[in-house]
Amino acid sequence: MKQRILVLGASGFIGRRLFRALATSDWASPVAGSRRTMDSPGRGMDEPSSIRVDATNPGQVERALKGISGVVNCVAGNPETIVNSARALFAAAASQPIAPTIVHLSSMAIYGSTTGDVDESASSSRERSAYGEAKYRAEQFAASYPNSVVLRPGIVYGPESSQWSARIAQMLFARRLGDLGAGGDGYCNLVYVDDLVQAIIQSLRDPGVRGRTFNLSLPHPPTWNEYFMLYAQALGAVPVKRIGARRLKIEAKVLAPPLKIAELLAGRIAPRLAPRIPQAIPNSLVGLFRQEIKLNASAATHDLDLRWTPLNDGLARTAAWYRASA
Repeated sequence: MKQRILVLGASGFIGRRLFRALATSDWASPVAGSRRTMDSPGRGMDEPSSIRVDATNPGQVERALKGISGVVNCVAGNPETIVNSARALFAAAASQPIAPTIVHLSSMAIYGSTTGDVDESASSSRERSAYGEAKYRAEQFAASYPNSVVLRPGIVYGPESSQWSARIAQMLFARRLGDLGAGGDGYCNLVYVDDLVQAIIQSLRDPGVRGRTFNLSLPHPPTWNEYFMLYAQALGAVPVKRIGARRLKIEAKVLAPPLKIAELLAGRIAPRLAPRIPQAIPNSLVGLFRQEIKLNASAATHDLDLRWTPLNDGLARTAAWYRASA
């Protein structure tokens, strides 16, 4: 009998990719949980495979867990949504007659301004962004639930990634990103989306990893400069432009605030215009380009038996998707 797996946040980038992988497996019967209706996520399945659920509503989450053996928390959003959805999920799961396995997606952002080689035992920095603080607080709910696995991915890229693939591609073609010099010498802790999906599936299937936390990143991550140059080559967005410190400062301090306001206004007033507005390069992103934090993912490599997608292969697939969708 197939296990019913609830994917919360199934309409997002990672949730969609995960749902498709589960739907084609021989052991899982996935249920897509999202605030908005999804278009035939489980085509060909015998039972309803999509439900509308507000992940921050305890009552709705509790009802959604009926008959569920596993949950994957892919809920994204603002810090309040991240914290409240985690609170609702773990409280509802604890009240079930049979506690479901929960795979909770956290983030490397919980490490804040920490630098160096960082494994899962590292003390997280208190100098965290609002997003990192929300992810940290959400992990506290997971820590009190023994039947959970916490995954801390780095930069999740690949086909359908609007943030780390489509946005970066647009900026490379526009020559707004490129060789950043010393400003891009931080580590880019990349995770190909299908590697993250496999880590989630293995976490669901292996009882021996319950109660564990795993970093997820390529064993030998490139610098941001290397990522931009390799991705630009795969896209054909060459030659790569040299972007100096002064230009980056203008992007972050001068251009980013009005671009973000324009994006928000267009999303409310004229959604069709929103994709045409250049995306901002905020100061937080400029800081990430320099941050010398290197995730140690050896535990995931060995205990989740992961086979990491080589960077050149992942970038080739991502570039092919971007060209086809542009």
